[in-house]
Amino acid sequence: MTVRQLSGALAKKAEKEINEKPQRVASDIAAIREWLKKQSHLELVQPTDQWLIAFLRGSKFSLERCKEKMEMYYTLKTIVPEFFADKDPCGARIQEILKLGVFLPLKNCPKEDAPRSCIMRLGIFDPSKYHLSDLIKVAFMVTEILMLEDDNFTVAGEEVVVDLKDVGITVLSQWTPALAKKIISCFEKALPVRMKINHILNTPVGFETAYTIFKSFLGEKLKKRIKVHNKNYSDMYKTIPKNILPVEYGGTDGGLQELTDHWKAKVESYRDWFLQQEEARSDESKRSDGIPKNSATLFGIEGSFRKLEVD
Repeated sequence: MTVRQLSGALAKKAEKEINEKPQRVASDIAAIREWLKKQSHLELVQPTDQWLIAFLRGSKFSLERCKEKMEMYYTLKTIVPEFFADKDPCGARIQEILKLGVFLPLKNCPKEDAPRSCIMRLGIFDPSKYHLSDLIKVAFMVTEILMLEDDNFTVAGEEVVVDLKDVGITVLSQWTPALAKKIISCFEKALPVRMKINHILNTPVGFETAYTIFKSFLGEKLKKRIKVHNKNYSDMYKTIPKNILPVEYGGTDGGLQELTDHWKAKVESYRDWFLQQEEARSDESKRSDGIPKNSATLFGIEGSFRKLEVD
């Protein structure tokens, strides 16, 4: 078994909060591998131990929940190509988004066993050139790197700052119920992400309509973890202190350009891995029950969704 050893504080948190028993980890990984071998539609999936433990941690070491999440993750890789296909970091479209710094995990955590904080900036792209789904794809690429590299992320979870500064009607009009449902399905049912809190800043005109759509697909637990601050950052500092935030958010830990450069280089360094992972997805024609899944069965008929109207 090749799994990175946790620091002392994180190991304690892992055992207490997500039921990680060091003496049982190897057998849990082996059980998931044995299950994978029996899934004819997942025969191209060959994950590392570190990847598997990210799913186990995101499932609080429930083997059944882990299987469900992995099965959904690789199914969505097939069914939602706008999020999961063509992830070459050197591709022109991804390069442009990486240069913008749309999704940026912070360098430091306030404590050894604290969650990883990330900033999502949705108002810095040109909606005539890119779609929100392009940004989500890059955010998921960074998330996958965190799953492999960041023990704070996999054990303690994630805190996200969603900055809506400069988000206009054109961007909000891309936020359809169909897109919202796909994004939330990825986070709730597929990615092993433990979302601890979501801070929303600088809300624009039309935000309430988009927010209503978003909340309509969320479970009660996640609804309670969303905090809307608009331009008042003081409450955010209670969970994400200034000493780990960039100066643009009232912090003291460097600037956004430094983070942007770091994550652009980091994603590029994973190019071989992303290219190898292109084929690691479900083959819906090989499901043992003979019933392939598709976008309609998972999300409903998208044609019935109308575009978001913003006043």
